Amino acid sequence: MNAKTINLQEWEAFGGGGFGTSYYNKTDDSVILKLNKPSISEDTARKEFLRSKAVYEMGIPSAEPIEFVTDGQRYGMIVERIQGKESFGRIIADHPERLEELAGMTADYAKALHGMPCDTEVFDSLTLRTRNMISACNGIPDPIKTRLIGYIDELEPVTTCLHGDINPCNIIIAQGKVYWIDLGDFGYGDPLLDFCILAHMHHLGPNPVLRNIFHMDRKTLKRFYEAMGKQYFGSRWGTPELKEKMNRISQIMAGRAMCIWPSAYHVNLPYLQGNRIKTTISLFIGDRIKFK
Repeated sequence: MNAKTINLQEWEAFGGGGFGTSYYNKTDDSVILKLNKPSISEDTARKEFLRSKAVYEMGIPSAEPIEFVTDGQRYGMIVERIQGKESFGRIIADHPERLEELAGMTADYAKALHGMPCDTEVFDSLTLRTRNMISACNGIPDPIKTRLIGYIDELEPVTTCLHGDINPCNIIIAQGKVYWIDLGDFGYGDPLLDFCILAHMHHLGPNPVLRNIFHMDRKTLKRFYEAMGKQYFGSRWGTPELKEKMNRISQIMAGRAMCIWPSAYHVNLPYLQGNRIKTTISLFIGDRIKFK
C-alpha cells in the first residue's frame, strides 16, 4: 500500500505527542491528520495504520483509520475525528475526585479487551516484537539485555489481544461513549505486557515527564495505577506470585521504553538532557543506562 501525498496547507496543527503532530482539516471537521516524526519510517507508519484499521474492523471502539498518507517527509494517517472527546488523564487533571472511577473503568475496558482472542494471521506477537526491539537496541548494555530477553522467553505463548500502550491518555470518552486511541502497537501476548506499561513510570517517573505525558504527577499516577490494579485483579492484587511476575514484566516494558524514547520528544526535555541520565527507566531496571 502506497501512501497518498497530502497538501499540508489544508491542515492546521493543534497538538501532538512524543512521536508526531496532529492536525485539524480546515474545511472538513469529520477527520484529523496524524503525522509521525520524520525519524519514524514509512514501513513502521504503514504497519501502525494497518493494525489500527484491523482493530477498528474487529469492532473494538476506536476512531476509524481512513487513509495512509505522507506530506513528502513524514508518514501517518487520516482518521475519524471524535467530537468532544476528553482523555481520562485530562479529566482526572481537571476533576481529581473522579480518579477512582476512571481507573476502574480503564481496568474494566482493559479486561474486556484482554478477554478477546487475537487473530494471529492479522496481528503479530507483541512479545516477539518487544524481544526483537530490545535485542536490537543500542541503548541497553548487553548484560541487562540478556536478562530482559531471558524474562521474555519465560512468558507463555498466549494469543490474548493487547492494546500495546494502555495509559490514562489512550482511553477517551465522548458523548458518553468510551474509545481506545493510539492503537498502532496492537498485538497479542501476555496481558501483563499491557498492564505493566505504567509500572516503571508510576514508581520512579520524573514529575516533569509524567505531567507532560499523562497530565499527572507521580503520586497521582501511582494512585491511578493502584486503583486500576485492584479493579483488574481483585483479590490477586498484591499477592507475592503476581508481584514477582509483574516485577519481571515491568522491567521488560521499561527496557522497551528505553528503545522507544530516543525517537520521542520526551527525552529532549531540559530535565533529561545529558550523556548519562537517571530516568525512571534506568532506575527501575536497576542500572544507569546511557542513550546512544
